[in-house]
Amino acid sequence: MSKLKKYLLFTFIAAWIIGCIGVHEKIHGGRAGRETFHNCLALCMLIPTLGAFLAKADMKEMGWRLNAGKNWKYIAFAWLAPTVFQIIGAVFYFMVFPDDFTPDETFKRLMVAESYEEYQQNGSNYWSVIAEEIFDSLTSFGKVTGTVLGLGEEIGWRGFMYPELKNRQGRTKGLLIGGVIHGAWHFPIMILVGYEYGKDYIGAPVLGLFVFCMYTVSMGVISDFLYIKSGSIWLPAVFHATINGEPRPEILLSDSHPERSIFGPADIGLIGMLPMAACAAFLLWYQYKREQMELEKLFDSNSFSG
Repeated sequence: MSKLKKYLLFTFIAAWIIGCIGVHEKIHGGRAGRETFHNCLALCMLIPTLGAFLAKADMKEMGWRLNAGKNWKYIAFAWLAPTVFQIIGAVFYFMVFPDDFTPDETFKRLMVAESYEEYQQNGSNYWSVIAEEIFDSLTSFGKVTGTVLGLGEEIGWRGFMYPELKNRQGRTKGLLIGGVIHGAWHFPIMILVGYEYGKDYIGAPVLGLFVFCMYTVSMGVISDFLYIKSGSIWLPAVFHATINGEPRPEILLSDSHPERSIFGPADIGLIGMLPMAACAAFLLWYQYKREQMELEKLFDSNSFSG
């Protein structure tokens, strides 16, 4: 059995078993069960690294030095871009569905009565809350813990699986297949408990699986670009952590149309993901053009020599 097959079998089976345990606890365990579910999700993020060890991946060559001086541009991109993508995607969503933009109503629904009264008495408004959400997404300690958990996935996906797929299938096809595999890894919890989109969205439960794979393909293209350019596995881990810690556009969202979650405003929706998908498409095109130019130079050089 090949290294890649060993990796995929272990990573999927182990994560799906842990995920199903978490699902059972979420459904039957009340508040404690919901906490167990989230702990199971965190544990699953370490499974790809264990899979890479089992497949005997070359851990030493994955790039463990951050090289901050050399890679500062890529670090800044990994740190900031997901939040920028999320904000722009949410703006797009609320432009298409303006009746979903109900921040004052949503804050009242989410806060206990005393907190909401204090919120109004202090003269606070939703713009200050949005600014606080954005600031926290970029500066909180959760970014550190998120990077560690993100590394648990990225060692497996970007450090091992993507290079294997690109060697076998070519760069573009390997990136597309890798993104679909990463998305499919989430399918059981998406189907069983409505992870990411809920259960009432348009086209549930099948459409969400396709849309989420579009998202993971886009995420994978950008993560792979950061990894290749920086030579450090920490860059896709930081990117992953920022994605998981993005500001929550749901704090602005009406609860009147749960079926629209497949569109956004989160960046996993068809509209919300447009900025990230556009960036990924540009990177694919840019890398393709560079490869074509290099091939043409090589061909011209060989023709001249002949």
